[in-house]
Amino acid sequence: MDDKEKLERLQDVVVEEFLAMSPEEVMEFTTPEDLESVKSNLAAAIAEAGRARLARAKVAAAADARRPRLVALTGGAELRLVRANDAVFDKKLTLAARKGSASYEADQTGIEEDLDELRRWDEDGDLA
Repeated sequence: MDDKEKLERLQDVVVEEFLAMSPEEVMEFTTPEDLESVKSNLAAAIAEAGRARLARAKVAAAADARRPRLVALTGGAELRLVRANDAVFDKKLTLAARKGSASYEADQTGIEEDLDELRRWDEDGDLA
């Protein structure tokens, strides 16, 4: 249970308790200023939980933006385009795919099969 859910539960319990009391019972142990203070504190706590959640979401979005994206391939032209636009990917792909082979053309089919398999895994939700 996250902080927002905990605060919502607390707010629900407080509201239920107050609703179960008569107005006279409530006013026996509190003042209007106290009630406003409680409302203000709950609102501030809910807002803070929202800000913390937003900050976590921004960090996750930034991490996701750096994650490599899979591309659909219909032929070697698309792979060459991706490699031309991403030097780090090109270097890693070249080193991983060749395994000592003399040329890219010799490995092209294997590379495309590997990329298709990764795309299928991503579509199936098997990639983290």
